Amino acid sequence: MSTPIINIFTYGLPFKLANQIYKEFQNRVKEANFLVENSARFKFLSDYNETLELLIALSIFHKRVVSNLDGAVKFYGTVNSISKADTISMGSYDLTFEEKNKILALLINYRTLIKKFGISENDFDYTETKEFLSNIKRVKSFDDYDERNDKGIGKNIEDDLPF
Repeated sequence: MSTPIINIFTYGLPFKLANQIYKEFQNRVKEANFLVENSARFKFLSDYNETLELLIALSIFHKRVVSNLDGAVKFYGTVNSISKADTISMGSYDLTFEEKNKILALLINYRTLIKKFGISENDFDYTETKEFLSNIKRVKSFDDYDERNDKGIGKNIEDDLPF
């Protein structure tokens, strides 16, 4: 007999997941603050603690939530193209064509938003915090490049970025 989805919440599984994500956030922020304080390479971020925390939170959200939603959309597309199934059942949950489209719309809006701020999904592809800080440094350097960009691509990004 399968366990109804409602019982999963009574056992605290979402809390455990949220707790893991929060601990990852705390650890990354602690490490980032240490690197900013003790490394000349990242000193430029010392005035942007709040922005740094927001970008770390966004990167964790991207890795733990967005990438899984993207995987679900791709999985649905693969299954649908092979079998012409219109619903994928996972336990008591059914992923329908309509839900897949809602997730896809969310992903498109998310990607449009991060692109507006000159952030690439590749910027969230890191294993060590110092890699992430290097990515931020590159994005910040991109700001300076935009003012000289002849094609007008990315104009006014400096006005949009919080640092």
